[in-house]
Amino acid sequence: MDKDIAREIIRAAFSSGRELETLIAPLKERCNPDDYKFFLRQIAMAIDGIHTALVDEAVKRFPELEAEMESNLARTGRVMP
Repeated sequence: MDKDIAREIIRAAFSSGRELETLIAPLKERCNPDDYKFFLRQIAMAIDGIHTALVDEAVKRFPELEAEMESNLARTGRVMP
């Protein structure tokens, strides 16, 4: 794997997390409190799993991407624009 593919992996992982987060408001509006709490936790676990499986591995292979992500976030508000 090269660094550009690692960036794409990171970008996709964060995109997936953002998409999952869009479920939170509708769940809160349309689910009973127990279901809302259950799915909120499941979404958090899914986002964490994506992060661990993809982002952590990409950064492990290319440690310099961590500083790049932080710089991008400070500059653009996005981890990998």
